[in-house]
Amino acid sequence: MRPTPSLLNAAKKGSGISVPVELTPLFAAVAVAVGSACFFTYRHFAHDKELRLWKNPNLSTLDEVLDKSTKK
Repeated sequence: MRPTPSLLNAAKKGSGISVPVELTPLFAAVAVAVGSACFFTYRHFAHDKELRLWKNPNLSTLDEVLDKSTKK
């Protein structure tokens, strides 16, 4: 008996990296964790009023510190 041509031309395994299906939820959880960490870090840096990333004279306490040191 001769095998059919479709069986001879079965899909061959690719040469890429094979990842077990069981690891898919782990990758999804890690992606969500990294994404949320990036989002909340950006939100903290962008919207925190007490964090000074740029020169802002309205929030500067330099004048108070200098006044205290000159009074001593």
